Amino acid sequence: MIQDTINTSAKKGRPRSEKSRKAILNATNKLLLQTSVQELSIEAIAKKAKVGKTTIYRWWPNKTAIIMDALISQPSMQSATPTPKNNAEAITIQLEKLIRLLNSKNGETIAQLFSESQSNEESQKIFDENFLAPLIDAIEYNVEEGKKDREFRASINTKMAVDILCGPIFFRLMAHSVDFNDTFQAQYPKEAIKLISA
Repeated sequence: MIQDTINTSAKKGRPRSEKSRKAILNATNKLLLQTSVQELSIEAIAKKAKVGKTTIYRWWPNKTAIIMDALISQPSMQSATPTPKNNAEAITIQLEKLIRLLNSKNGETIAQLFSESQSNEESQKIFDENFLAPLIDAIEYNVEEGKKDREFRASINTKMAVDILCGPIFFRLMAHSVDFNDTFQAQYPKEAIKLISA
């Protein structure tokens, strides 16, 4: 997922100070605890991190890129994933992890990032490359392998299978957030797998 791809901040130029980088990411995470993505500003991050705005722009193209890196830097985002015994279990773990992520403070931030990125092409690209693409690629891989191993229906379109698996998660998050809870996390992934099983 997003912790698996960290490419938003790699830019040519002067080598960045690791101390300043950590200060910027820590400041961003702290500010997000009390400020929405929409209200957060580069100026506020710079002030909190005690760095200049030019220092931030030297390494990140915009606010979306900083926030994505800040989320990725959190210890909770670095937790190891258990080794699955088959492709069905791999997808189940991925869906459980996605629901757990979205049903958290970070989930609120991700939803706000998605909303804000719709009006900015560069931000949308950063969001897609660092959150959606890794998620989709991982599930598509396991669907393809599962079809080969006859865990899943060989006739099902892989991209449609991803829509079937992930679509209800985002719909529940947006339309019925009160029901986006631990019960849903426990029950949905196993039920979703049945929809594509052979």
